[in-house]
Amino acid sequence: MGRVEEEGLRCCYHGWLYDTRGQCIDMPCETEEFRRRMDVWHPAYQTTEYGGLVFVYMGPPGTEPLSPMYDIIDTRHRDDVVLRGMRLWGDYSVGFVKDCNWLQHYENIVDPWHLLVLHQMISGDQFEGALMQGAPRIGFEKTALGVRYNLVKDLPNGNRFERHAECIIPNAFIIPDIRETGTILKRQERGSELSWAVPVDNEHVTGLSIFAWPLEYDAPKKDWRPGTDTVQDIRPGSTLTRKYEDRQRKPDDLEAQEGQRSIAVHALENLGTSDTGITMLRHLLREQIKRVEQGLDPINVMRDARANHKIPTNAWNTILSPAEASAFQASEA
Repeated sequence: MGRVEEEGLRCCYHGWLYDTRGQCIDMPCETEEFRRRMDVWHPAYQTTEYGGLVFVYMGPPGTEPLSPMYDIIDTRHRDDVVLRGMRLWGDYSVGFVKDCNWLQHYENIVDPWHLLVLHQMISGDQFEGALMQGAPRIGFEKTALGVRYNLVKDLPNGNRFERHAECIIPNAFIIPDIRETGTILKRQERGSELSWAVPVDNEHVTGLSIFAWPLEYDAPKKDWRPGTDTVQDIRPGSTLTRKYEDRQRKPDDLEAQEGQRSIAVHALENLGTSDTGITMLRHLLREQIKRVEQGLDPINVMRDARANHKIPTNAWNTILSPAEASAFQASEA
């Protein structure tokens, strides 16, 4: 634990003060001569602040890339939002998952089949609106940033619901509004937040987000809820003190993901076609590891300032009218 001071961080135990380069510049319990002779240093890393979050670059000094300016958080090119860095789920990540390896949680983003089984068939409708209506057609594809799923539903009201959620390599993701009603026609309504599945260690994960909070009369819109906010919903997972029997009868993401062990053993898995998005994601991550081993930049490393603006993301909800859906289907045929 350290206290933030003007010159750096001071240890709470004996008060040693480290500057922004990592050098210990004050030892209250020692003489100045002793401090200089000891010449104590602590690892220090380059940091960047943006959107209310602090990002740390832990690579070799002098190789720092730019922070990618994805379209939903690039306020140089949009004046309809204000950015807010938030921990919407507290010490947890989306779905209130915490006690497992970050990857088995991250893979959940490109697994739309679990929406229909875990969150509907097994535990009852844990969402509201279009996600819980109609039969789906599901596919997966690589994007310029990572992997996304494509979900299409013909809703009971006649509208067509098209939905995409995207994993941005290595650990960022965008989930469009989970409360989409499917009643208002719209085209490519993007997610309202860019989030990260942040490893705490090998067996724990947390979630951090930059929210593009909409403005109303030049002020943050009151009573607005982020698209991934499930804290106030009917999902049982948002109640973190449930009895064991309740967890058995109505499991949520926490039970499904943490129940795979704290670190899932891939060698024990039997993957099906519904795991296509997960396998695509794993292959893409392995490719990036190999690139780093070869001294190359992995995907989504940005070094060209001229190209670092409004980088297109690929996650959104679209609602088409019956006529639009028929015309689109005819054009595809």
